[in-house]
Amino acid sequence: MACTLARNYIANHQLQRMRRTPAAQRDAQHENGLLLNRSMLQYEELSYAMNTRDIGRIETCLVTWIPMFKATGKHKYVNTMTDFLCKLHFVYPEGL
Repeated sequence: MACTLARNYIANHQLQRMRRTPAAQRDAQHENGLLLNRSMLQYEELSYAMNTRDIGRIETCLVTWIPMFKATGKHKYVNTMTDFLCKLHFVYPEGL
């Protein structure tokens, strides 16, 4: 059941196919709902990772948030997250 819900109500590769259909046949509300559900699940995953203090999962989640912030013009968030991830992997000592 969970796989069916995810396949039908979360944006995936099929969204691109839906957007190639003629404008008269498209369901923009459904497409926006799929994108909203995907974003909400990404937020939920980030929130859960922060609450459980799972640093590896937080890093993975930040990588998905950077392009979303960049697309909406939130360049300060993008720069801060990118700077943090670069410093975490290349500047800070290994045990940190």
